[in-house]
Parts: sequence; C-alpha cells; structure tokens
Amino acid sequence: MYGRVLRQLRESKSRTQAEVARSVGISPAQLARLESNQRGLYVDDFIRIAEALGEKPGNLLPNDLGDIGRLKPLIDRLAAVSHDLLPSVSAIIEKIVRLTEEMSDTTQKPRKPQRKARR
Repeated sequence: MYGRVLRQLRESKSRTQAEVARSVGISPAQLARLESNQRGLYVDDFIRIAEALGEKPGNLLPNDLGDIGRLKPLIDRLAAVSHDLLPSVSAIIEKIVRLTEEMSDTTQKPRKPQRKARR
C-alpha cells in the first residue's frame, strides 16, 4: 500500500525512479520493488523517500487509518532523527513491540494456580 503512495507522489512531482533512488542512496531497481510492494517498506526507507520528494512522512498516511492514524506524529518525529541513528531507534521500537506483546499475552491468559511442592 505505501509503495503505491510513494510512487504516486513521485509521479506527481515528475521525478524519475533513478533521480529519487540516487537521492536516497538506493538503486532504481530497489525503488521499483518498493513501489510495487515486491519488497517490504521499512520506516527508514519510507522516511528517506518521502523527504526526498519534499513531504513530511506523516502527511502521506491516509486519514482513514483508524487507530494507526495516531502514528502520524510519531512518524514525523522519526523523520527528524538522524539517518545513522535509525537502526538503533528501529531496534528500540522492536523491543517495545515485543514487550507490549508479552504483556498482552500475560494479561489475556488466566494463570494456573501453583501447587505447593510436597516435602
């Protein structure tokens, strides 16, 4: 879905895949795969491409995203993070997601009563 959004934006700005790819440091073939959703689009790719096209990344998310719409300000803040720090930020976010999933798992599953060990 987001690859299509980026492609439409690139085309509306009359920019070629080669121009945009060079400006973000990827190959035109890689950008073509991103735009056609043949390759997963990571947040840092999305941010770099959006910025190269002169847009705030959060503005490219549709307004009808429901709860995900709350991520727009976060994505704009991530866009301000130095590109060399994005892998670290991404790793931190991944840890947070795993922790929240673990917390969700423990709150949804009833605990079995523990038996006292016999001596």
